[in-house]
Order: sequence, then structure tokens, then C-alpha cells
Amino acid sequence: MSGGAEAGLRDGRGGLASDVVLAAYLLVTAVLALAGGSRAGLILGLAHGAAAAAVVLIARRPLPRAALLRFLRVAYPLLLMPVLYAELRVLDQLLFHGFFDPTVQGWEQAVFGTQLSVAAARALPYAWLSVILHLGYVSYYLIVPTAAVAAYLAGGMEALERATTTIALGFFICYLFFLVFPVAGPRYLFPPLSGPPARSEVYAVVHAVLDRGSSKGTAFPSSHVAAAVSSLLAASRESRRAFAILLLPVTALVLGTVYGRFHYGVDAMAGLLVAAAAFAVTPWLVARLGARV
Repeated sequence: MSGGAEAGLRDGRGGLASDVVLAAYLLVTAVLALAGGSRAGLILGLAHGAAAAAVVLIARRPLPRAALLRFLRVAYPLLLMPVLYAELRVLDQLLFHGFFDPTVQGWEQAVFGTQLSVAAARALPYAWLSVILHLGYVSYYLIVPTAAVAAYLAGGMEALERATTTIALGFFICYLFFLVFPVAGPRYLFPPLSGPPARSEVYAVVHAVLDRGSSKGTAFPSSHVAAAVSSLLAASRESRRAFAILLLPVTALVLGTVYGRFHYGVDAMAGLLVAAAAFAVTPWLVARLGARV
């Protein structure tokens, strides 16, 4: 991290790279929402513009002195992800009506020679494997906060800023793809798992969670994969122990997204590329933007 960014976190001045990333996402989505020309787009566009202005105001204020408030101040973009994800079910239909699944299914066939999300469970129809991979899939809700806490414990606020920036970038790159290239995914188009892979409480719980909170049109790239792998890379940058803790659940999640028919294989591959890009660009962003808003 640059000396300016380190000083900013030490002396309490606000303005972080993660603030810039969040504000940029809100402004871009505001423009795209307004471009849709609908009443919903107008409301969301104005709301995102106001939220971006709020982020700028927050960035100009000194960081809190209390440790918990300081942690929340740095990591708050990650706390907003559930809300920003939920609104995608509206945003991803403002510019394009319908979904690009036929295109992605063509890519899937070209890359794997089959629809991998269907073929995987048919080739490996084991209840125990399904339980492990579905547990990995739902561990997503623990992977992100674990990575943030691990980074903080290993390297303090500077490490937390790096981790937050990496993970937020992973999310936001995917979210922007969803707005201009909505893909429903195999869960909506192919038959659900059947037989032994579908006979477990874990399977039932995972699908109950998705039925209540999933946003259709958010399959490519897989934000589950991008966020989980971004979290793994971000935490591992600060701590080898974090890598050891997160590697197995993240691996199970990546495999589970396809095995469980939540994503196409190319969705997962694209999510891996997004995570790698977010990880690679974060040091430059933090050096250039940290504590300089």
C-alpha cells in the first residue's frame, strides 16, 4: 500500500479505494438504469445517484476511532451486497428484456462438449457428494465475512481495505455484466436434480434459500464463484492460515455451482477470471486511490 493510503488509515482521514469502487458502481448503474427509460429505472437511477453522493460524503469524513465502528466503516461495501443483489432482478431487465441463455449454452457445448450442469450429477449421482457440494455452495454466506475478518486480524485496517476492495470488485464486475447480459442459468431452464443427489436436508435447505432470495438473470459470470474466490485470494494475501481455512469450502462452492445446476460451467470459469482480475488490480487501485477521495 502507498504511504498516503497507510497514513490515511492511521491518522483517521477517510477516503478509501473501496469507497471509490462502490461510488463508481452506483454511478454507472444509475446511468444504465436511467437509460432504460422506465419508471422503475428512473427510481433506481435517482436512488443510486443519491447513494453515490452519500458515499462521497462518507469518504470525506474521518474514520471512527472505535475499533468496531472503524471495521464497519472500511468493510461496509460488503454489507450492502445483499441489497444491491436483490435489486438486480429489476435492473437486469431494464436494458434487455429476456435472457441470453441460448448463447451461453452454445459456449458451454463448444467448451465442454455437453451441458456440464446436467452431465455432472448424472455422471456422479452420489448423495454424499451432493451434500458436500451443496454445503460448499451455501458456505458462500460465511466465506465473505470470514475473509474480511481474517484479513483484518492478519494486517489491520490496511489489509481490510485491500480485502474489501478485492471482494467488492469481484461482486461489482459481475453485477455490471448482469445488467447488459442477463442469463437465467440452468436452474430455471433444466430439470432439477433427482435421485440420490436430491435426497438430503442440505439440498432442500439450499433450494429453499434460493427460492426466497435468488435474482433471475444473474448467472453469467457466477458472482458466487467470483466473490468466493476473490475472498480466498484477498484473505490469502494477508494470511496463509486464512488460505488453509477457506480453500476447501471455496473449492466445494466452485464445483457445487455447476453440480447443483445453479450455473453453467462457463459461468464458473468466467467467475474465476473475474476474481483473478479483481485480485490483480487491487494493489494498484489502493495505491492510487486509497485515502485520496
